[in-house]
Amino acid sequence: MEAMRQLLLASGIAVCGGLAGALASWFLASRRTRREAARLASLVDAEPTALHETGLSELAPLLEAWRQRQDALQAGGEAHAAQYRRLSAEMVGLMQQADGAQRAKERFLAASNHDLRQPLQAMDLALARLRRDAPPAQLPDIDGLQDGIRTMADILDGLLLLSQLEADSLQAQPATCELQGLFAELLAAHHERARLAGVSLHANAQALAVTTDPGLLAGLLGRLLDNAINATPAGGRVLLAARVRGERVRIEVRDSGIGIAPVHQPRVFDEFFQVGNPERDHRKGFGLGLAIVSRLATLLGGRVELRSRLHGGSCFLLDLPRATSGKRMPQALLLSDVPADAEVLPAMLQAWGYAAVFAAGPRLAQPAQGGKDGIDAVICAIDEVDDPAWAALDAIARQHPRAIRIVLSATASSEIFERAGRTHARVLLRPLAPAKLRALLAQRGVTALAGAA
Repeated sequence: MEAMRQLLLASGIAVCGGLAGALASWFLASRRTRREAARLASLVDAEPTALHETGLSELAPLLEAWRQRQDALQAGGEAHAAQYRRLSAEMVGLMQQADGAQRAKERFLAASNHDLRQPLQAMDLALARLRRDAPPAQLPDIDGLQDGIRTMADILDGLLLLSQLEADSLQAQPATCELQGLFAELLAAHHERARLAGVSLHANAQALAVTTDPGLLAGLLGRLLDNAINATPAGGRVLLAARVRGERVRIEVRDSGIGIAPVHQPRVFDEFFQVGNPERDHRKGFGLGLAIVSRLATLLGGRVELRSRLHGGSCFLLDLPRATSGKRMPQALLLSDVPADAEVLPAMLQAWGYAAVFAAGPRLAQPAQGGKDGIDAVICAIDEVDDPAWAALDAIARQHPRAIRIVLSATASSEIFERAGRTHARVLLRPLAPAKLRALLAQRGVTALAGAA
């Protein structure tokens, strides 16, 4: 038993001694490793000759490769930083150039509203006077000149409107819009053009109403009808229709034209893009109509969709919030001292669905009073630049900024056109053409976009 105790004691002493030795060895090895690490760290930036003196010459290639890699990484980082600074400076410069180009374009288009439009109107009026006394042989040439002038004016109108839409200078003013009356006005405004093209126009509003900006919607649908008439051959038909889709109303403009190939459909809303018009025949449009339509739809909070197949016609779709149809008639205010106007204009407007109020004499100087929903259109007879009726027209423009302003004038002078342009009024020359008046009334709410005409 005593021998067993001595054996166990000896074994314990041996185990303890082994553990103590192992611990001491680990401590010494760790200490030696730290010393070596510190020495190697001090040699990172040492010259190769110093490595030979320390007896660690075999580490020289490894440290040299490590230093080269470090130098390369540092140089690469500095190059990337320099490239980033250069690209940032170039990006700032390009943004400044783009901003300057946008401002220059806006200034140019704003100046064009007066500097280009007025000479075109003066030329058109001069040609109209020449036409009255021109011999028959010269009439085709005069017609060609007038057609070219009106083409330039149409392009200018489109560019001005597109610029305003891109600059977000227009704001939609939603209201209840009854589609039946709007469709009737649009078809009346496009009737003559469709007749000359041999295209039949049809509409089906189903007594529906939508919540939207009526003027902007009229401009959008009018351009879609123009596009449909251009795309439809003689004998074809164009349909303007509306139908209920849940809480929304889908408005469709369908044509029986040749259709649009799938490869061209993604680009139809681009500026100046036209399908099937390589000769750039202005009678087929200028490629601005659908670009304006797309931006007007965005302004109204929607999106125009296209469904078309080659040789199967095209259909443009727009969904708008449904509204409860009301009974409100558009209000028209007539300001004139011409006796014939008091007899003819109110009856004409009432036949077109307007509630007409006629004012003459001293009442022209009084503030314009409309119905509880305001005035939608004002028609003012003015023949002189210093006519007191201008003050009444200016007052209406302030009280009813969304009302379309139309000046009836027997004087074709640049002063009349310039004065009307400052009030965003359109000018119609006497003798009055009812079709032109009705076409302008169909655009009510968008007169400020086009300026004087």
